[in-house]
Amino acid sequence: MTDELDELDDGDDFEMPQVAASEADLIAMARALTAPHAFDVWALLAGSRSLPAKLGPTSARLIGDALAQVWPALWRRDGARPGASIDNGKAVRGRGWDRHPPTPLVFTGSTIALLRWLVGMPLATASNVDKLPARALKIGDQVAIYLALDLATGPAQSTIAAQPMVREAPLAWLGFAHLMQGTPPAFDSLATGAGAVVVEALSLELAAKWRTVELGKRTTTEPEALVRLGAVQDATLQGFMAACDKAGRRDLASFVIDAALPLLDRNIAPIPSDLDLTKPLSVRAAARLAAGALLRGVQLWSTWDERHRGVRFLDDDYEAAQLLLSRFERIGRHGADRNAQWLAELASLAPTTPTPADRATIEAP
Repeated sequence: MTDELDELDDGDDFEMPQVAASEADLIAMARALTAPHAFDVWALLAGSRSLPAKLGPTSARLIGDALAQVWPALWRRDGARPGASIDNGKAVRGRGWDRHPPTPLVFTGSTIALLRWLVGMPLATASNVDKLPARALKIGDQVAIYLALDLATGPAQSTIAAQPMVREAPLAWLGFAHLMQGTPPAFDSLATGAGAVVVEALSLELAAKWRTVELGKRTTTEPEALVRLGAVQDATLQGFMAACDKAGRRDLASFVIDAALPLLDRNIAPIPSDLDLTKPLSVRAAARLAAGALLRGVQLWSTWDERHRGVRFLDDDYEAAQLLLSRFERIGRHGADRNAQWLAELASLAPTTPTPADRATIEAP
């Protein structure tokens, strides 16, 4: 667009694209996904607008242009950092675009439905908000959902996370498990193809999100909240790491190491110190166990590490094993031992079997 404007003489006519006001909000929301600081995101999310049944061709083109900026936005988040990936048992090094061939992100009508819902619903409160129905999602749709969650805060973020479509996006679970409820979908789409590249580009960001949640566990007082959080975190990490293992892409789970490493180095255990003493001992013990979800991810990495050490120089996946050994080496035996110690401390008050009354207390909404 800039080049076109530069080529115009002062006397040339130039017609700027014209769209309806409601369509302009849709375009702004699409652009805000990749450049939230350039827009009044709160105004876009908090307001309520009537939208046309169909998009005009100009609006559709401008929204497509906005979504075309998603890959550059992901590279800016972390994808431009030199790194290494596993490809068929080999280690491939370089920046993200050097390690992977051009990989398009496919967006479908699900992304348009998401944008229409974000603009049309008053998300400042959870009341008077229509549900966003579940739909089939491509990787581009998942990224749009992740970015929408990332730009929202407070009640608006929680309202977005509660939508059926959002809970069908494994990438949303990977980044915002603490906001989710229920059972996550399969994570296979994030362990291969474009999904794996997206996870790599978001790796440090995912680590920071999980580490922030870990720090919050130390001051949590409600044991039921910890039990619910631990259940979704365990399901998310177990599902994702199993998908990585199946696809031969254990390196994609490196954010688990990055999330836990600063806590292990500084001896900051996710052990709640002030759980509500009026709750049954079994409930408090279950909460302590639940707090160890990320630690159990590190424990699985420790198991993988032992296997990687057994890969011989002549084996086909030797390069991959060496890369994975270098990833876990930052935690090392000392960190793995501390991780195991924390898990033992969290389990120290665990009862043998919760009573039916305890289960009812834990599962109550």
